[in-house]
Amino acid sequence: MSITATVAVGLLFGTTAAHVVEGYAYRARAQAIAFYVAEFLAPRLTPEDFRLSPKHLRVQFEFALRTVVGRAGIQSATVWTPEGRVLYSSIPQPEGGSFPTSPALTQAIEGRVTWERLGKTPGTPATPQRLEVFIPVMVKGSAGPVAVYDVVSTLSDLGPAIAQLRRSVWMSVVLGIVVLYGTLFSIVHRASRDLERQQANLREALVGTIRSLANAVDARDLATGNHSSCVAEYAADIARAMKLNAEGIREAEAAGFLHDLGKIGVPDSILTKPGPLTKREWIAVQHHSVVGYDILRPVPIPEGVKLAVRHSHERWDGTGYPDGLAGEEIPLLARVVAVADAYEALTTPRPYRAARPAQEAVEEIRRCSATQFDPRVVDAFLAVWPQWAERAKVGERFPGIAPLVRSEVGSAELRDWT
Repeated sequence: MSITATVAVGLLFGTTAAHVVEGYAYRARAQAIAFYVAEFLAPRLTPEDFRLSPKHLRVQFEFALRTVVGRAGIQSATVWTPEGRVLYSSIPQPEGGSFPTSPALTQAIEGRVTWERLGKTPGTPATPQRLEVFIPVMVKGSAGPVAVYDVVSTLSDLGPAIAQLRRSVWMSVVLGIVVLYGTLFSIVHRASRDLERQQANLREALVGTIRSLANAVDARDLATGNHSSCVAEYAADIARAMKLNAEGIREAEAAGFLHDLGKIGVPDSILTKPGPLTKREWIAVQHHSVVGYDILRPVPIPEGVKLAVRHSHERWDGTGYPDGLAGEEIPLLARVVAVADAYEALTTPRPYRAARPAQEAVEEIRRCSATQFDPRVVDAFLAVWPQWAERAKVGERFPGIAPLVRSEVGSAELRDWT
């Protein structure tokens, strides 16, 4: 749940809770007034007093009600008959007359204590809000109320209490939102960390699987060392020099490990052949990139890695294989792996030729920029290859990667131009 939704729910709850608390306070005040008035007037008025005409009741009601008005915040008192006539009123109005009954008075005539809030008196801004309470008068033997007390009470003393209740409710709501959001944040954060840990474990497992696949390919040829591991290292460095993000660098490394996976389907007699390949053998070698892609198709790894495996032998000028892509049509990771693969193959001895010096290999790759290789990738390669030479001097070419004793026949196009 977003913080906006949490706040919206909190505001709705706070408004509802404040309204409920305020309503409860008014209802409690109305019930208290009803109890007070009924108990106070019960011994002072008899059932017969409500059956006489108003002119005969003035003295009795005046005597009984004058002690009520002014107590408990009561400002006025009126006595109504069930028919809606005024028997007595402490404020000037015709006694004995009939007036339209309000819904609250109608409910009181039916036997229920009811109440309603009165606004400020027009023209007197300082007048506090008031509460009008309708109290049915029940007598023994009567089927319903014989009269209704209509009492108006000030809310001046209740206002501060209600305001305090509102503040308490809103403070509780705000605190609840903070606690709720904090709890949700903690749960989400913990779940996120668990997910990141699981993803890291999956990545490690995937890397292990990728290296195992690469090792399986490399182990078929015992002449050139850990070719796939070297290409992976070079590809990651080139991707880093090209300012790819962390995910792009990881994918470049994975593509380097897997770029020759399809050679699993190439016969050993071709992979280890010391002389030139026949046309049929050359076609078999070219097909290895498609085989590698097909092997990886159902594997849950990024599509960019799979496409790099398929297209790492395409050429910038469109004369490569398997699909003859050119320029930007070739996936970026495939262009990166192509340069890394070429440099590693040139600087490693093959059954059909000796290894070239690093500087000579660099010049060869520079010469093939914009024909076989993406110029932008070549520029990144030229920026990082001195670091590889320095690491090779101190024996730290590939720290942390266990070398395999194996050889690799090299990409077929390198047979043509090396």
